[in-house]
Amino acid sequence: MEGADIKKSEIIDLLNQDLTGEIEAILVYMRDSFVTPQCDPSRKMEEIAKDEMRHAEILAELIVDLGGTPSMLHKELDFGKGGTGGFLKKLISLEKGAIAMYNEHIASIPDEKIKKKLTHILHEEEEHLEEFTEQLRALK
Repeated sequence: MEGADIKKSEIIDLLNQDLTGEIEAILVYMRDSFVTPQCDPSRKMEEIAKDEMRHAEILAELIVDLGGTPSMLHKELDFGKGGTGGFLKKLISLEKGAIAMYNEHIASIPDEKIKKKLTHILHEEEEHLEEFTEQLRALK
């Protein structure tokens, strides 16, 4: 998709893809926080899930502002396996996927207001990746 040629409906579709990713992250991070026995990783998962909720709100507002309807769908959930370390590896994978998707969408969407909000979310996702990576390192 070329940024200048993208239609409003295509922007809504991209934002709904982002929203789907945020909903998946919220559900996975919250569930994993409930079953993680170590206090620090559990709290970090819950804290970041709350950030993802704010991202979902921003995305839903952008979608509505463009005349669209926020999709509240999510992919089949994969919570990770193998206890805390496995959960953190899954969360790191989700953050890497989100970072790649936001970079792609920022490059595709010409609207500067939307780009600014997506860039803000992207920077928080990069911070989440660092935080989950630090939590995983601390387990070893």
